[in-house]
Amino acid sequence: MNTDFPMIDPRVEYVGASKLRSLNTGNLGKLKKMLVIQDNDTPLAVLLNYEQYLIMQNKFQSMLRLMELIKNSKETAGLLAGLRDAAQGQSVDFDDIEANLTQ
Repeated sequence: MNTDFPMIDPRVEYVGASKLRSLNTGNLGKLKKMLVIQDNDTPLAVLLNYEQYLIMQNKFQSMLRLMELIKNSKETAGLLAGLRDAAQGQSVDFDDIEANLTQ
């Protein structure tokens, strides 16, 4: 899946905590992969570059705004009610509606 949203995936590099000693401003700026820092195979932290972090924050904020919009929308309430009715078999066939409209 190709997305701009950074996610932990197979391209992530698992490194020991000792790797932190070798990181400096020069190589941190060039960081392309997320690093999962571990100690004795226990994940301790995830290190990612600032651009990836900002992308994640922006996507998260967008998702929260969408959820708030959906939660407070009258249209959403109507849509959910319609889906509940359909799931309970309380729906009318479109052909029946069309027949009634032409009469």
